[in-house]
Amino acid sequence: MKDFLLALRNWILRYFKTTYPYVILMIIVLIPAFIYQPIFGGLALLALAYLISRDVNLHEERVEEETTSERREEEELKSVTAHAIFNMPYPMAMLNSNGVITWQNEPFSKILGEIPRNAKINEMIPAINISEFEKEQDDFTFTFKDRMYKGYTDKILRNGEVERYVLYMSDITEYNNLKKLYTKEGLVALYLFVDNLDEVKGLGDESYRAKIQSVIDTGITNYFSEHNGFVRKYEPDKFLIGLDRENFNKIKNKKFDILDKVREIEVGNTIPVTLSIGVSDIGETPLQKYGKARSALDIALGRGGDQAVVVLENGYDYFGGKTKAVQKRTKVKARVIGYALKELIKEANNIYISGHKNPDMDAIGSAVGMMAVVQLMGKSASLILGNDTVAISNILDLMKEESPDIYKSIVTPEEALKNYKKGDLLILTDHHKPSLSPSMELSETADNVVVIDHHRRADEFIKNPSLTYLEPHASSASELVSEILQYIIEDKKLSHFESSALMAGIMLDTKNFTVQTGIRTFEAAGLLVRMGADPEEVKLLFRDDYNTFINKAKAIETTEIYDQKYAIATVGNSPSAILTAAQVADDLLTIDGVKASFVLANIGENETHLSARSIGDINVQLIAESLGGGGHLAQAGARLALDLEKSKESLKNAIDNYEKEN
Repeated sequence: MKDFLLALRNWILRYFKTTYPYVILMIIVLIPAFIYQPIFGGLALLALAYLISRDVNLHEERVEEETTSERREEEELKSVTAHAIFNMPYPMAMLNSNGVITWQNEPFSKILGEIPRNAKINEMIPAINISEFEKEQDDFTFTFKDRMYKGYTDKILRNGEVERYVLYMSDITEYNNLKKLYTKEGLVALYLFVDNLDEVKGLGDESYRAKIQSVIDTGITNYFSEHNGFVRKYEPDKFLIGLDRENFNKIKNKKFDILDKVREIEVGNTIPVTLSIGVSDIGETPLQKYGKARSALDIALGRGGDQAVVVLENGYDYFGGKTKAVQKRTKVKARVIGYALKELIKEANNIYISGHKNPDMDAIGSAVGMMAVVQLMGKSASLILGNDTVAISNILDLMKEESPDIYKSIVTPEEALKNYKKGDLLILTDHHKPSLSPSMELSETADNVVVIDHHRRADEFIKNPSLTYLEPHASSASELVSEILQYIIEDKKLSHFESSALMAGIMLDTKNFTVQTGIRTFEAAGLLVRMGADPEEVKLLFRDDYNTFINKAKAIETTEIYDQKYAIATVGNSPSAILTAAQVADDLLTIDGVKASFVLANIGENETHLSARSIGDINVQLIAESLGGGGHLAQAGARLALDLEKSKESLKNAIDNYEKEN
């Protein structure tokens, strides 16, 4: 009876929630039956009790069957698990919390041999440290008996404490040997270009040209042959080279000393021979590797040549770049670019022209030059300028007076972004980084972009430009615009203001024709003078106001001579801080013994602008690049997300690293 009542209770608890409507209905029926027909009610109650009893028994049988089935499956799983563990082909062992081996399978025993009772894992395999098991790690590698293994561990916990460790081992010796072989013998592709072969060969007669060509070819071939590489010359100044990784790493560790070896060639030439090399180890096929190496060579040439650029998974490595870019005498490229740009301007619906943020005379001068070109072609354009125009206030005042049409065409970066549509043309001058554009979003999203710049190419670059004229040998973007405009406007001339603006850009970046100046620089200046530019009048655009003059004096007073040849100064926060920094950097180079100058300007909270200058012996571009900037060998800059003091410390570290590298 007691068992029945207990079963009945369980039945009620299990089923009442789903069957209570029927139970209530039966009770409602039984109550009248007991009142009017007690005998019938009693019989009905007995029948209900029987049905409940029968259902309870059936339920218990089903529960028993399910429990038995679950128990059987659990036992089978345990049996299968035990069989799998004991017959696992991988070495496996169980350890207690102290590292004592409590159980091991046969493959584990074969590796370790006889295992003494209560032996600890670190006694049998010294390379394994039980304390490391406490750390959250996916795997670890170790060597035992001249074999390399990868280990995995699992923790078995009880009451939150480790009771057992399970150690799994996988022999990766063959994989590691194969990986080493791949690393050692994998193909590395190189494209090599002799930067200035035509200029060097043009210095002498036919016998000299043959001799210098032979010496260069022999030097390149012998160098790479010594590193077990194959060399194929397919043009007088172009070579295709293949190396294995081991020998490539040797060359890389020597920082591509072939650049120095070739530069030292002397067979009567007064110009040093320089090379540019593009290198790629990235790519699944040889064709992909050579394609990436070719792209790397383009970057090396875009940075001025005399360097090697190695493609990495997430960027590039740069080697060399110690000399000034070689200025080419031929203007064939300028003519080709001019004709191509002319067609793009003709086809464009609307044209937008932009220098870089915080524009200087070269940025505004080259932009004004392009505005003039577009207008002389009978089309209109918009000049993009932000509110950061302190450095060009003088030329903007002159623009308002002498060229009101261009002044009225000025639009804000926000307006340009809003109005730009498919089929329009965006021309960027004096920069190629989207982050330097007044409207970074526009430079990244515009589908038709032309880049005209003279800075050495950086990792960051406009994506898929329609036309690129990037010439690091040029003194300025204004020089490049001056060259190509004559192939676009033909016999037409610029106005006095437009030619003066271009002249101002050239004079700024050449420091009045004293640095980064070549034959083509003077030719461009001569062209502008014939169009009406007056260098004496242009110099008046560079006059400073009283406050800027005082700020320059204060900055010079902060100058520190670092390592006997570096001048470092700081500029406080002011509307003209960037302009002041650039001017002070130029002035500091006049100090006897100073070979490079760096001026840090506070332009906001935890934001510092760097202006760097050099007389040519020190490559300030490499120093600026290590701080996230870029530029030229003799003129560079950077933007640091640090305050002045921390920026100064970072600059000194960058200088120290540069000295170690060179």
